[in-house]
Amino acid sequence: MKKRADKHSEVIIKRRSKKGHDDEHGGAWKVAFADFTLAMMALFMVLWIVHPQTEPQPVAVGDQDANPVVDGGAGVFDGASRTPIELDGMPQPIKTPEKPAPQLALDAAKQGKAGEQAKDSSAQHDADGRQYDSTEDLRELAELIRQVSGTVDALANIEVTVVPQGLRILIKDDQQRFMFARGQATLDPHFQTLLGALSGVLAKVQNKLILSGHTDAVQYRRADGYNNWNLSGDRALRARNVMVDSGLPAAHVLQVAAQADVMPLRPEDPQNGANRRIEILLLTQRAESLYREIFGESYAQVHYSASGAKLIQPQPQPQPQPQPQPPVSATVEPAAPAAAPPSTLKL
Repeated sequence: MKKRADKHSEVIIKRRSKKGHDDEHGGAWKVAFADFTLAMMALFMVLWIVHPQTEPQPVAVGDQDANPVVDGGAGVFDGASRTPIELDGMPQPIKTPEKPAPQLALDAAKQGKAGEQAKDSSAQHDADGRQYDSTEDLRELAELIRQVSGTVDALANIEVTVVPQGLRILIKDDQQRFMFARGQATLDPHFQTLLGALSGVLAKVQNKLILSGHTDAVQYRRADGYNNWNLSGDRALRARNVMVDSGLPAAHVLQVAAQADVMPLRPEDPQNGANRRIEILLLTQRAESLYREIFGESYAQVHYSASGAKLIQPQPQPQPQPQPQPPVSATVEPAAPAAAPPSTLKL
């Protein structure tokens, strides 16, 4: 039977206050986290100060023998390393014996000779362009030019014809696009692309070029005297500059001519817009020789300077000297010995 509690016994009542969720987590963890963050920051600052500021250089192939890391796995304690170590612990590469001066000079001479041969080979490769002279070769080049023009959607703007002087490339307007602005030498971007494509082909050809600009017969004259002659010349020069900027060697162009309206493409209708064009004449070797003969290389020239005029006579072309013939030595064959008279035997 359970005894009844004494009436004089002390009863302790413990009250628990209801705390919120935020009161269970005090602010002590924040202080600890701040101390940890400060300690880590101080650690990284010390490491940054101690770390060398120079970036490591990549190990060259020739320096790998002096690097203990790639020295076949040999360390500094096993006595097998080929890298001597000083007292301060820095590896010192073994110095290879220098070559004598004559050997260095010989090596330099060999390298210089090899470089000259490579340069001569490159120059010869650049100069090895093809010369188109025969009709078959010119037709082949014409077909190639048509194919290149088709890649830039310009078949309607070009005509290629084989002529006795070489190959005539005619660049003209179409119904949708004009090569130049009216009365100006501003080139349309479409035709600029076409000229650039042609430059890529003509740059690989040895034949020389003549560029000429043509206008129609519509009278054009400004107040300052600028007329069709000036306009056609500026347009031809503009086409030449675009082609040179696109890769055509400047020495390939022998002449840039202004023709105005004196050579219309349609003589029956000189004011027709089809007469406005740029023509590129690719010369054969024979036509180029005739051009050079006409324009001063075989005639006397007058050079003007501050001291006065000087007449320069053309230098005569050296005639090949005949090769001396070796003297013909007359060989006299010895005469056959005369037959001996038959001996007479006396009995």
